[in-house]
Amino acid sequence: MNRKEYSFLDKMNIQTRSIVVNQTDKIRNEEYILDNGNVVKIFSVAEKGLSRSRNKLLEKSTGDICIIGDDDVEYLSGYLEIINRAYEKYQDADIIVFQFTHDKNKETRVRYKNDKRYYLWNISKVASVEITFKRKSIIDAGINFNNEIGLGTEFPSGEENAFLADALRAGLKIYYIPKTICYAVEEHKVKNNSDLENYLVTKGAAYYCIYKKFFSLYALAFICLKKKNLLSGISIFQAMKYMKKGKQEYRRKMNVS
Repeated sequence: MNRKEYSFLDKMNIQTRSIVVNQTDKIRNEEYILDNGNVVKIFSVAEKGLSRSRNKLLEKSTGDICIIGDDDVEYLSGYLEIINRAYEKYQDADIIVFQFTHDKNKETRVRYKNDKRYYLWNISKVASVEITFKRKSIIDAGINFNNEIGLGTEFPSGEENAFLADALRAGLKIYYIPKTICYAVEEHKVKNNSDLENYLVTKGAAYYCIYKKFFSLYALAFICLKKKNLLSGISIFQAMKYMKKGKQEYRRKMNVS
């Protein structure tokens, strides 16, 4: 984000001490006192990219349990109790994924009715603002966000899913709890063929980071799942071509032969 003032933080209903990384041209450290008295530490940095911000937050964080936020989020009443109860229930959890909603009056992102373990095959729909984690687990495993994907990069999405995939490969345990902790505005929708190509190229790069040698299998499954709606205007072959282009462009950027 690039903010010059911080009153938006009061609207987020944050109930704990927090850290914000502000990507701007003025490097400085500040503190903002919320209306409820909680202190927000703000680190303004010159570097760009959402993953870089998240890695900086991970570096500066001190809490036992971390909650990933965004500047368009509003936390719902009782969210801390929901999170604390979940970690009490699943004491072996390293990461717990909750839900957000696009509508304050109803649930809009219920994926499963009951608590569930997350594995590689079902992490692709998780949004960053649904993720909480034990800081020690992430630090000890050496996990961070991939700086080459996510907003502010050539491939502007998928960094949270790649983060979860790396955690799973490191042996960490991820749980899903069907409880909503925050409200967030609805994400950008694909509007035209140019958007669609860019969307699939980005998705291809992210799917390669997430699934590695199983890229083709999961890419095809994704295309088939979206064929009736989002991808109804193009063939499966063309959609796969775009996703493979994303994979190839990412590998070339990372000098992977």
